[in-house]
Amino acid sequence: MIYFFMEKWFVEFIQYNQAGKIAKRCICELNQLKCLPLGQKVRVTLNDEKQYIGFWDTFFGFDTKIVEISKCDLDENTGELRSDNSLVTFIPTNKIFRLEAILYSNPRWGVAPTNKFTFSKPVRRDFKSDFFKNWPVK
Repeated sequence: MIYFFMEKWFVEFIQYNQAGKIAKRCICELNQLKCLPLGQKVRVTLNDEKQYIGFWDTFFGFDTKIVEISKCDLDENTGELRSDNSLVTFIPTNKIFRLEAILYSNPRWGVAPTNKFTFSKPVRRDFKSDFFKNWPVK
C-alpha cells in the first residue's frame, strides 16, 4: 500500500521504545517528521517490500531526495568493530513506504552494538537515588 495524495509521498512512521512498544505512530510526509530519528536504529521498508536496517544519518532539508542509512563494520558474534568504516546505503525518499525507529538505540546510549533491528532492555540511570551520596568532600 502506497500513500500518495495530491502529488505528495507519505510514509508510515513508527517509533518504538527499547522494549518494543510503540511510542509514536503517524502517517506524514518524510520531510515533515517532527521527531527526526537521527542516529537511531531504523528499519526502512520500500514500496517493493525490500527492507534496509541501519542508523539514520540524514538531516532533512526543504527538498531531501535521498536518505543515508549506515551500518557499522561489526563482528556480530563478538560485538567488536572490524574497522572504523561505515557501510552506507543511499535510499531515494520517494521509494520509502514505512520508517520504523527505536528510541535510544544508538550504542552511545549504552546499548550493545549490533546491526540488527532488535529491542533491548531500557538503559536508564536511576535518577531517584541520591546523586550526592558518595560525593567527595574536602
